[in-house]
Amino acid sequence: MSTTLTIRNLEEPVKHLLRMQAASHKRSMEAEARDILTRAVRQADTSGQSPTHGTANAAAMQAVNAIRGKWQGRGTTDALMRELRGED
Repeated sequence: MSTTLTIRNLEEPVKHLLRMQAASHKRSMEAEARDILTRAVRQADTSGQSPTHGTANAAAMQAVNAIRGKWQGRGTTDALMRELRGED
């Protein structure tokens, strides 16, 4: 399954650092961003917390954790996001 993710308004210094980090690992910026996101999500999943512990992030993780168990094996991630937003 392929998914496209567009990241808007990324600050230039962050973009530059991502480019430099990707080059140091001999991969594209896209591959580097994919690796960073994968590690961050897995870290959050195993710790049950957001890696940054921010209020908005913590609230989002609480919302996800609240329905994670009942959602397992059902529906799509799009349906999950609609439920989290209260659209269903």
